[in-house]
Amino acid sequence: MEIIIINFLNSHKMKNIKLLAGLMTAFALFSCTQPEKELPKGNGLLNFVVKIPEQPGEYSATKKGPYAPGEEIIVQIPSSYEQPVDITALEAYASFDNDCYADPAVPSVIDFTEPYEITVVLADGSKQTNTIKIEFVYPRIKVEELWKKDNNELKCLYTHWLNLAADQKYVYVLDAIQNLGDKIKVLDRMTGEVVKEIDTPNSIIAQVHVDAAGRLVATRYNMYGAGFILYIYDAAEEKWSEPVIWYVPDDEKGIVVPAYLGERASICGDLKSGKAYVYATAPDSNSYYCWEFNDGVPSSEPIITRYAGVKEDWSKCMVKRTSVASDANLYFGYTKYTGAEESSYAGFDMLTPEMDVYSISQVNYGPRILNYQPFTINGENWLALAYQCDYTRWSGSRLAIFDINDLDKWSMTPDDDNYIFDFRLYNSGDWGGTNYEQNAGMAVVCDSDAAYIYVSAAAKGGDPVEDNSRSAVMCYKMTYTK
Repeated sequence: MEIIIINFLNSHKMKNIKLLAGLMTAFALFSCTQPEKELPKGNGLLNFVVKIPEQPGEYSATKKGPYAPGEEIIVQIPSSYEQPVDITALEAYASFDNDCYADPAVPSVIDFTEPYEITVVLADGSKQTNTIKIEFVYPRIKVEELWKKDNNELKCLYTHWLNLAADQKYVYVLDAIQNLGDKIKVLDRMTGEVVKEIDTPNSIIAQVHVDAAGRLVATRYNMYGAGFILYIYDAAEEKWSEPVIWYVPDDEKGIVVPAYLGERASICGDLKSGKAYVYATAPDSNSYYCWEFNDGVPSSEPIITRYAGVKEDWSKCMVKRTSVASDANLYFGYTKYTGAEESSYAGFDMLTPEMDVYSISQVNYGPRILNYQPFTINGENWLALAYQCDYTRWSGSRLAIFDINDLDKWSMTPDDDNYIFDFRLYNSGDWGGTNYEQNAGMAVVCDSDAAYIYVSAAAKGGDPVEDNSRSAVMCYKMTYTK
């Protein structure tokens, strides 16, 4: 019986072994017939970012990844027409999906003169190549210098004032300073060529202007007690009017006229029809004088207003308005010069009829405002501003153009993102040089969707040859898109 039992057990064990071997063989055969499971590739490159060295803000690709093989990736960065961004050394970095990377690694600084080629190793080991291209995005204005005439061509006798005005046909350049000189150069507005000269109506003419009807106007400032005087030129008769305003000191009436009143003056409106305004200021003051015209007749005396927006007397100030409407804003561009850099400054303000004051900080222009002009194209408001670059009198000057439509953006500074798109859209190179009188002439003529900005560069130093090359009158054309 034992033998029988043992044989039975051995027989049962052998069957189990054969069954196990069969199962293993079947599993092996099944495994060989199944495809291998693919590893995930991942999404590769997810984004590419560049940064302009020493400037705020980073700029990502216009489209986020993943990207198709060979797809061109565009990164847009802000630039200006006149000073394009240097793209030969932009800071860069990329972001990748898990287990994906660039080979070779993305450098920290890249020359994008030509599109940069990036090879991405995906999670499964396969590779994909793309190119990164930089595109410039420009402000919505374009400014070009149409012409520039230095004094070698203009042949003005006095290069340190060069006040100017413009109408639809001509630019009028004052060739006089204090009691020296008695000419107004008349330039073709589109070419800058001198076409004729007009005698000034008197000595000590400080400025020339053009009213809303296109009439040439000259103002004399109060020097030697002669008073502030305004004349209107009759182009048909080729002669000047008698004084339309003659504001002189009068002890009996108690009229005190500050010295140099009218050194800075402005005109708004048609001086012979409807309503118009004439503004004048004097140095070392904080008050402005306003004459209101009604159908050619000025008020007998000016309204004298102290401007509370300044903390102390200005050295120079220009008060302007751009509309005769009762709800028009007033603009103030002023400079305080103390002889010490730390206490000298400049300011630009807009005063609303509700007496609210909006200001543009000095960091946007510089320590001296030389001239400015607000203007409107198609209902949009702009500001052209000429300023001196540095504190010293002998530094160069520049022209800046601001988009002043959004009052919330008046607080912007050059460190803010999108500054050249949203606020100061243009800043010229240096011109002029020895700006002894701290002056620049400025006029703006608008024509359809373009503005022609005329500005003068004063120069007065020890070398007449150098003065003649640095002093100039320039025409800038500004075009824009909405």
